[in-house]
Amino acid sequence: MKLVIKKTKTGKGVFAGQQIKKGESIRAMSGQRLSWGKVEPLVLSGALNVDDPFQVGENSFMVLDPEPRYFNHSCEPNAGVGEGSVLVALQDITKGEEIFFDYSTTVCTHCEWKMSCACGSGACRKVIRNAGSVSKKVLKKYVMLGVLPQFIKKELSI
Repeated sequence: MKLVIKKTKTGKGVFAGQQIKKGESIRAMSGQRLSWGKVEPLVLSGALNVDDPFQVGENSFMVLDPEPRYFNHSCEPNAGVGEGSVLVALQDITKGEEIFFDYSTTVCTHCEWKMSCACGSGACRKVIRNAGSVSKKVLKKYVMLGVLPQFIKKELSI
């Protein structure tokens, strides 16, 4: 899959370097897997931003490799994180289009993390929080599309 990192209005983002069809795997979210006990000191020391650890299990996080670190959030994403932490296209994505996923889908309900949202979509939530902050309707949609991680489904009893 050809992906391109380019500047955006908020920093950098990942763009499709070719047409991507709905349902197609885009990229595995890769990096070093660590428990929260190993991640927390990195965050507290400033070696890692609190927004950077990518949650892949109840107590399992990934310090992402450079490319996947640049996938941005949208409250109306064109991609989602499926099985094996693989980013999957939720719709056809045209060459040159930025690729987004909903950050809330990978943050457990007992995490108090939040960040401002500047996605600009019609469904923008203004503040991104954990998976418990996402409406039941949107969560059901993510489940139907296969892009809500098992640990989140278990926590939310979905």
